Amino acid sequence: MKTTLPKIKNKLVLLLFACSAIVLYMSGCKKQAYPPLVNTQFNITSYIENDPADFSLFDQILQKTGYDGFLQPYGEYTIFVPNNSAVTLYMKSKGKTSIDQFNVDSLKNLVRYHVIQNDTITTDLFFDGKLRTPTMLNQYLTTGVVNVSGTSSYIVNGQALILHSNIALGNGILHVIDHVLQPATNTIAKLIDLNSKYTIFDQALKATGLYDTLNVPATSAANPARAYFTVFAEPDSVYQSIGIPNFAALQLKYSSPGSDPLRNPNDGLYDYMAYHILAENSYLTDIISKPSHISISPGQDVISDVLQNTTIQLDYDNILGVQYPGASVDRPHSNIPATNGVLHSLLGDIYIKVFPPSEVDWDLADQPEFRKQTSIFRVAGKSSVGLNSPMTNITFENAAATVNYSCQPANNGTYYWWNDVISLNNFRNGPATQMIDITFTSPIIIKGKYKVWISYGHGSETAGAQILFDGNPLQNVIPNLNTTYLGFTTSNISASGPVLEANGWKRYTEAPYTATANQFYNTVALFYCGIVNVPTTDHHQLKLVAIGGAVGTPTVFDMVQFLPVTQNQEEPRYFNRDGSIAQ
Repeated sequence: MKTTLPKIKNKLVLLLFACSAIVLYMSGCKKQAYPPLVNTQFNITSYIENDPADFSLFDQILQKTGYDGFLQPYGEYTIFVPNNSAVTLYMKSKGKTSIDQFNVDSLKNLVRYHVIQNDTITTDLFFDGKLRTPTMLNQYLTTGVVNVSGTSSYIVNGQALILHSNIALGNGILHVIDHVLQPATNTIAKLIDLNSKYTIFDQALKATGLYDTLNVPATSAANPARAYFTVFAEPDSVYQSIGIPNFAALQLKYSSPGSDPLRNPNDGLYDYMAYHILAENSYLTDIISKPSHISISPGQDVISDVLQNTTIQLDYDNILGVQYPGASVDRPHSNIPATNGVLHSLLGDIYIKVFPPSEVDWDLADQPEFRKQTSIFRVAGKSSVGLNSPMTNITFENAAATVNYSCQPANNGTYYWWNDVISLNNFRNGPATQMIDITFTSPIIIKGKYKVWISYGHGSETAGAQILFDGNPLQNVIPNLNTTYLGFTTSNISASGPVLEANGWKRYTEAPYTATANQFYNTVALFYCGIVNVPTTDHHQLKLVAIGGAVGTPTVFDMVQFLPVTQNQEEPRYFNRDGSIAQ
């Protein structure tokens, strides 16, 4: 069966990831207690002015920049305030002895980097990653937990510990920190160039011209869609571990003989390097919030990700039955902010995998929620209780609707692949109490052009379903056949294969022909949905939207098949109840 195990991607996983990371940090140490302090009599500026023993130097910065005024009126701010010791250390590091010696513009950027506007963020919203809202400098802050002398403390940007937090004032939340936060001043290209562990990757960026792409601050970008980037970089140690000792060896591996890869999108080295770059500003929490990310490679090749315990694994894909190990993200050396995005480090190598369009036989009943129920999954005569949305790879609108799993009895007269189906409760376009659409996340489909087939069963013939692939209707290629919707109708089984295909049907099980019924239903047929151009090698969305009248309860679905348009659509002929496939 040509499928891949789905990746769990939802808000719960994101939360678990954050929590598990914090637990790892905090194991064996006690948590620093931050008693809440509520003082609505003061706004931020007046609170700072009222405590010169702790904040007189930061107060001078606010007054010198004129920012003391905007932090005084009512509003919603989150501010990280360095105490006097922190500002003194900062002045010393810059060779200054007073605030007056600083350039006003640099101090303005400093304050803007410590303030988040239009959001109040307390420590219960700190995760192992970036905060949900950027600072006024339009750069994100990151938070984590570290063990200091047996006590767990929050740390911001890996630079400053929180000394006191969650101080609720009249216009926001104030956190006291022990170091001044210093904003990013380098582009991603400069971060890589200045780090000696990335010499091979750095030379490859320069050879392909992608260094220049990554060397433009976001504020100077001509194209807003390419203002921010995310880069996954392999250090020299990774290349050396796979037999690539220097840049010349990397170029030899990917470039055509005698070619000049500089700014040449047709060169293999350019493709390889562009594959490491995303046109987005994604910290690790953003990476795991989606199952895949489109790179800037000319073919828009996709980097997939999966969370394995607390490790983020890139390109851990099962393609055509082959499990690719991918590469782990080096979390301690990732989330490095730049003026135009963020840099992550890898513990392995990622590269574009090129395959021709290949058949995908997708068992809709093979869902993680059902598979883990070992007492019922593919056990003859067993079925599950209905599950509500969202499931890992299935979502639908109505909270009262359910998806059920059932495996047919061994002697049942119906024939399904693997002998099991899913059933949809009340699939129709009726009132809001009914299931009015359902979306499935597919296994990995290799980019290319495919014909799509689907099997189903029903209890009524008065309704249908519009079928969408990644939000778009499938193309109709059969004259006089409306394939923009799945019509719940029956068809004659006595016709030959080519005749059936010309009418939008084909056999797919070894079910015996019943002359008295002389009908397909879903036990012996696949319905032709149309043609899709799959743009990326990735997981995709197949959506069914109920149209027409009522559909009997339940509506059952067995499988979906993607066959390359150049392939004989009648083969494979039979999908058997024991899971085998007969050509």
